Amino acid sequence: MPLFDTTATFIVLLVISYTIISSSNHHYASAFVSSCSFATKSKPPSIHQHVHFMMGKSQQQQRHNKSNKRNNKKKQSLESLLELETDLNDRGFKYVIGSDDSGGAGCIAGPVVVASCCVMEPYSSLFGGVSSDESTKADIKISQSAIDALSKVNDCKILTSTQRQEIYDIIAQYPDIFAITTAERSAQEIDDLNLLRATQLAFAESIETLVEQHELPYEQCYAIVDGKISPKLYADQREEESDMLTHKAFTKRFSVRPYVNGDANVFVVALASIVARVTRDTMMKEVHELNPEYNFDENNGYGSKSHIEVLHRIGSLEGIHRMSFKQVSGR
Repeated sequence: MPLFDTTATFIVLLVISYTIISSSNHHYASAFVSSCSFATKSKPPSIHQHVHFMMGKSQQQQRHNKSNKRNNKKKQSLESLLELETDLNDRGFKYVIGSDDSGGAGCIAGPVVVASCCVMEPYSSLFGGVSSDESTKADIKISQSAIDALSKVNDCKILTSTQRQEIYDIIAQYPDIFAITTAERSAQEIDDLNLLRATQLAFAESIETLVEQHELPYEQCYAIVDGKISPKLYADQREEESDMLTHKAFTKRFSVRPYVNGDANVFVVALASIVARVTRDTMMKEVHELNPEYNFDENNGYGSKSHIEVLHRIGSLEGIHRMSFKQVSGR
């Protein structure tokens, strides 16, 4: 093909490519022009190079969009986190219980820990700024510094370890306001039952314990668990009732629903995620003191590269590692 035809074809491709890119993003269009400035100095790039360039820019845009979504998710306001609880309170559910787990998928050692949390006081008595009623500000029962810390509550994975510990300490400092319970299932129980079953049993135990310890009226309770599945509460009692062939209605019954990303969208679930995370991290630090070669204080039992390398080198710990998991099996 003559040089003139090749150059003309190349110019047409440049114009078309620039039009497509500039219509979606002017910044990328400028970058495209700069990258193609060599055209007058050397032979034209191949069509494959053009396609590769545009695909790369498209992937960058997709990553940029995902990053924006994550950042927007992190900026949940306190009012937004309290929206569901406030609505449930207005519907007569005075006690909204949030539950979340730590040490689930991704962990190859240590227990799964579930925490449940319920704010026992009206939110207006804790956060005067959330309520438009100025009179409630006189009823606030916790310090301003505690309120400032709690206003930063969000998914525990977003917070630093220092922030998680600060919020955990505040929750523990006010037991009359923040009712919390935890339940765990060991590595052995996870191996025996499988992770999903073990976690659901821990969810049920944690919620039931909180309700029973504080003698909460069932008709005023509503539980929200992080994830896609809700636990079956009071399963043993339900079976006993069925065996007795009684027609009496089961009284220990209240609503429990799953909420995907609940730890980033519901205040009490976010609190529960922090309690579960701090509780489990503390447990794994204790395990680390007895077995420092596994660096449990850093990996917290997750299957990090260095953790897997240690498993290959010195093997697993019975009672600590989850022997049924692929990364551990046979080590």
